[in-house]
Amino acid sequence: MFSSIAAPLTDSLKGKARKGPITWTKECEEAFDKLKNCLCNYPVLYSPDYQKPFIVETDASDLGMEVVLSQLADNETEEHPIIYLSKKFTSVEKRYSVSEKECAAIIFAVSKLKCISMGISFKL
Repeated sequence: MFSSIAAPLTDSLKGKARKGPITWTKECEEAFDKLKNCLCNYPVLYSPDYQKPFIVETDASDLGMEVVLSQLADNETEEHPIIYLSKKFTSVEKRYSVSEKECAAIIFAVSKLKCISMGISFKL
């Protein structure tokens, strides 16, 4: 989940660090390197086929949420990713229960993917 990986970087931009120089820590360096690696090695994204149903998968952790929109390949066994979305939880959202975080991820997915999913069949 990109938002969880980037948490040390985004946290370093809060509070006093926002007004002054950023303190680059070992955690920031590790997060930056991990993000670079993920962006270079993540699976290739596919173009959507509007004749096939979409699959929406969501996940929530303590730090944020992730959404993957995919479709089954022609062989019906392999999923092809179309879009990856992630969002870091706000300080209020971090206090949600596990089920509330999962519901927040579903709401985030539906709101962000509405231009694709309007009138289209998808599996959640």
